[in-house]
Parts: sequence; C-alpha cells; structure tokens
Amino acid sequence: MSPTCTIPYEVLFCVVNDTPYAATFQVLRVDNGLRAGPTVLLHRGESISLVLTAGQPYRYAVRQHGKEANLS
Repeated sequence: MSPTCTIPYEVLFCVVNDTPYAATFQVLRVDNGLRAGPTVLLHRGESISLVLTAGQPYRYAVRQHGKEANLS
C-alpha cells in the first residue's frame, strides 16, 4: 500500500478534457494574473484533479486551438 494523505481538504477541483483535441490547463497567479504557474497538457479523455484550500482565490487559463478561456 502506498501512503495517503489523511488531512481533509474542502475543495477538489477536477478538470476533464472531453474534447477530441489536446488542451492546456494553467494555474495563474492570483496577485496579478500575469505570472503563470505550472501548465498541464491534457490529451483527449485525460483529467487532472487539484486539491484547493477553501476561501482562497484561484485563476486558471484553458487553451485549445489558439483560443483561451480564463476562469476564476
């Protein structure tokens, strides 16, 4: 068995690429939104789960085929 975290988190954010094309998902810095955090390439059917702290602001950018959507 592998170790597991036993600390309860209040928010689990799951992103699933349910499109036929690859997309990138990027965490943006909250202070100004201009500095980028890690970027994850999600192929068709892939997903990523983020454990978030409740009450903290988060911003994200999703890019696909030259289009970008910003989420907060």
